[in-house]
Amino acid sequence: MFEEDEEAIDLTPLVNRFEQMLREKTELFFDVQEFEALSDYYYDSGKLNKAIKVVQYAENQHPYCASFLVKKAQYFTATDQLDEAENELEKLESLSPGSLELFMARAAVQSKQGQHKKAIQFFKQALKCTDFPEDVWPLIAIEYQMLGNYELSCKYLKLTLEENPEDEIAIYNIALCYDLLEKTGEGITYFNRFVNREPYSEIAWYHLAILYAKNKEFDKAIRAVDYALLIDETFMAAYYEKARMLERTFRYQEAADTYQDSFEFDGPTGFSYYKIALCYLKMHKAQKAKSYLTKAVHEDPDLDEAFYELALLYDEDNESQEAIFNIKKSIELDPDNWDYLFTSAEIHKRAGLLNEAEVIYQKLIEEGYMDPEVFIDYAELLFDLCEFEEGMEILYKGVQLNPDSADMQYRLSGYLYTLQESDEANIYFEKALHLDPDRRLFFFELFPKLRQNPAIRHMLSKFGKA
Repeated sequence: MFEEDEEAIDLTPLVNRFEQMLREKTELFFDVQEFEALSDYYYDSGKLNKAIKVVQYAENQHPYCASFLVKKAQYFTATDQLDEAENELEKLESLSPGSLELFMARAAVQSKQGQHKKAIQFFKQALKCTDFPEDVWPLIAIEYQMLGNYELSCKYLKLTLEENPEDEIAIYNIALCYDLLEKTGEGITYFNRFVNREPYSEIAWYHLAILYAKNKEFDKAIRAVDYALLIDETFMAAYYEKARMLERTFRYQEAADTYQDSFEFDGPTGFSYYKIALCYLKMHKAQKAKSYLTKAVHEDPDLDEAFYELALLYDEDNESQEAIFNIKKSIELDPDNWDYLFTSAEIHKRAGLLNEAEVIYQKLIEEGYMDPEVFIDYAELLFDLCEFEEGMEILYKGVQLNPDSADMQYRLSGYLYTLQESDEANIYFEKALHLDPDRRLFFFELFPKLRQNPAIRHMLSKFGKA
């Protein structure tokens, strides 16, 4: 009966009449049902202040109707006006003590205030007043989640899903609880039982797939996500999840094809082209990867990761201008990404633009980027520019900031040997051996003549690495 009455209300003239009343600063009569429809309309449209104004008019015309106090408390809670919400609930308690609406509204206020235990108490009181506990159980579950009590959250989510197996939010939340509890096996058991009862729940199959993947049971995971796609072939998240699983099992061509399959229903996106490109990179198909990366940045000009990968590919092909263009684009989009800056320095250096590379290295160090490779590469660049003293200063600074980096110690010792500073070089070489004796092999690739150095041979014999 209520649904028929609600459908009978034509909201457009009703809204127009209310808006005209506000403009003309008059007061027209609306019955309870019309006020409720108006307040719901404004609330659902995100116009909370207007919804509050509706119930204020409604209270004046229908002062003994408790539903407007409930709505007003709800709207005040949504806008964080919690003291005002409490005031409305005090009025509601005098009109309708011990009502379901009162307990639900009080629970919402307590939840908003972060008082989740009190919220649960009010929700449990609400359970005693309702014929539809399935409307309250998921709210209790959320409060337990906020308290970090995922076991009890699971309990109420299970009750919810027994009564309402189509509640997608509850399905998501129970999967999240099993994940946070790190009870993947129990989650798999639960979802297997669930899909046996509800075999057409694509959301349940999807979460079962994720749990299987977390358990590294990838064949079962892919089979489960295939069921989800069989039920709903437009389920975009399932395509992406299946592709990720295929990538994790090194089935890169199938992964690329799965991303491509999603285009039929959602169209291509820059990110999907980017993911396809990464699959081709893993298959060492650089030209196909470059083609899809180009499509990615065309589709989404703000996709810095795609510009970055393009820069790397062009750099590998010695196409310096294209590499520099793309690395600059990625930095423009994410100027705080140090990896992009470091790569930019390397690209400029390989392109012979040494002064430009030097500026970038300086910026990295000034901004606190302490990766040993920056200091090593920058020092080499300075040596190439015949700025030997400045290069050594950078190496010393790198060692000071990275005392546990064997590569830094080896590199500094190598240059000190070259400069005939043998005593100091011996100190750093021995430190490097302590940190990582196996990296000495890379050291000798850089400084092959030092294999015959007597001091080095003596230290190696001490370490049993001669």
